[in-house]
Amino acid sequence: MQRTVGPWQHGFMKTSAARSHGTRRLGPALALVALLAFGAFGAAGELAVLHRVLAADRPSGQAEPTAPCDAQAGVRCLPRPGAAADAPPTASRIGIETTDCRLGCEAFTAIFTPDGSFTYHGEANVERLGDHTGRVDATALRHVMRLADEAGFERLDDTYPSPFLDGQSTYVMVEWARQTKVVMAAAGAEPATFWALKTLLLDLLASAEWDE
Repeated sequence: MQRTVGPWQHGFMKTSAARSHGTRRLGPALALVALLAFGAFGAAGELAVLHRVLAADRPSGQAEPTAPCDAQAGVRCLPRPGAAADAPPTASRIGIETTDCRLGCEAFTAIFTPDGSFTYHGEANVERLGDHTGRVDATALRHVMRLADEAGFERLDDTYPSPFLDGQSTYVMVEWARQTKVVMAAAGAEPATFWALKTLLLDLLASAEWDE
């Protein structure tokens, strides 16, 4: 015998379905509110939980195919170590130059290529004066060069002046196949992207192996 569903029952089922869907949507939001409410108290795994909450309702991108491996049946392969770092940067050279100042600032020019080699000219107040060459960690350097692409270095202004008359100026250069961009920032007036590239290049230079 076929059971007849009345109009009021149709409305109840629609309301229940909507409530169920709304509950699924509301769960992550309530969890996020709870995390933010207790955000003043750091806890182990807090950011991992927050990531899961925020990512729960967002569609994820298509995963890139991974290279096959020789793992046993039923065992998943880990990504090949350094696989992401092997991707070549689009830039062919990246460089940094700093100027002298009244307080005796270091003045030099260093130009790096993706294989880790660099040329260096010490101008003033540095350990190595004149022309030198050396090598830095090529993997780390390629990350820095790709950062220039991903952070939009080519969209920065050419000049970031400072009201201070005698502060040190820093130049960062990125050279691509059809474009060269040089940005100057004076006395700490740099935007975050410039500051990050400058700091990373200086760190690489500090741990360089010199050809002498």
